[in-house]
Amino acid sequence: MRYRRCRSPYSTIIVTYNSENEIGGLLEELTIGRNPQPVIVVDNASRDGTVLLIQQRFPQVHLVENKVDMGYAWAVNQAFRLCRSEYFFLLNPDIRLPDRSVASSLLDVIQHHPEVAAVAPLQFKSTDQKLYLNFTWSYWTPKAFALFLSSLLKLRPPEDDPIPVTYLNAGCLFIRSKAFREVGMFNEKYFLYGEEPDLFLKFKRAGYISLLLPDTYVIHLRESSMKSLASSEYMKAKLQGSANILDAIMTGWFNILRDTLMTK
Repeated sequence: MRYRRCRSPYSTIIVTYNSENEIGGLLEELTIGRNPQPVIVVDNASRDGTVLLIQQRFPQVHLVENKVDMGYAWAVNQAFRLCRSEYFFLLNPDIRLPDRSVASSLLDVIQHHPEVAAVAPLQFKSTDQKLYLNFTWSYWTPKAFALFLSSLLKLRPPEDDPIPVTYLNAGCLFIRSKAFREVGMFNEKYFLYGEEPDLFLKFKRAGYISLLLPDTYVIHLRESSMKSLASSEYMKAKLQGSANILDAIMTGWFNILRDTLMTK
């Protein structure tokens, strides 16, 4: 299927890898209803029925089939090059949207704040039919951490206004295409993990801010694709991912510090 370069305000990008058990539910949420936004799925050489499921049940989705797994960052950039929209909605296949207003809420905030590169909702995990707030990169600032503690202790949230944060989680992100292109997109040297802190430190270095929205949320099943790996592959991926994260943080903050010193 050829991707139609329409003038929709945003396109949705999803990267799949052995996501047969998750992707159907998300695509149903995204493609049902009037005038759904364009959806691009890049499959990174899945070994299960992911591709066949999308082809049979969601022919309106633009599906890109990679014969080799080139990594998450590479696949997102690949999909982004097909987009012609002002923003894009980046989702993991194991995200669930409580309603269609999630994207509208994120779009409304980023449209009214030109200095914002990305916005994201809260991410909850579901256990025993109860929701628990996932601890992510976003809570590494005082206001955001206070929000996490209030959720953990079942207290009233300290505020509903968007919270500026250094990092956001790529499981569910609304990104300004201009900003993403300006900072060089995701760093493809990071096969998995590391691309998030690298991106948001590049946004910070370029003068953009990122916002966490306390009044909007999604459900994130977390690492469903990773669980399809053998235990040895899983441990190898996690160890390499930890090294990627450390490298991204050290490099990003070094560049910011260098820029600061050079302007003095």
